[in-house]
Amino acid sequence: MEKIVRKANPSDLDKIYSLIEFYANQGVILKREKQEIEKGIDNFFVAEVDGEFAGAVTFYDYGPSLKEVRSLAVCEKYHGCRVGTMLLKNLVETLKSQGESRIFTLTYKPKFFEKNGFVVVPKEIFPEKIWKDCQNCPDKDSCGETALIYKDH
Repeated sequence: MEKIVRKANPSDLDKIYSLIEFYANQGVILKREKQEIEKGIDNFFVAEVDGEFAGAVTFYDYGPSLKEVRSLAVCEKYHGCRVGTMLLKNLVETLKSQGESRIFTLTYKPKFFEKNGFVVVPKEIFPEKIWKDCQNCPDKDSCGETALIYKDH
């Protein structure tokens, strides 16, 4: 089983959108409009297993000191194959190579991120995120997401 992670390109748009839509409909990740994904395609990475699309992840750049891991999703067929871990590690390494910045995420699956070097923190330490996304979220007053930040070891 050959697994690779690569930068996304425009031909990945429909697969990324469908994957995010699948999990957004289950309430596991936040919905993303196709135009939003297309506009940010340069920040996406995709995983392939034996040449087949297997998952995706992206980040939001709040500037030189803060980056957010977003829309990490793996096709059900590849659950348990460490595709999510590959995507996350590749993204973290890429962001770390670009300079010193805090890397965080908000997730309904904190255990996965804890296994991959993240620690739970209060959401309030990310006012940039709160002002960008949380103010307009229908769940803002009853958010079930956990905030985590990457800790270098």
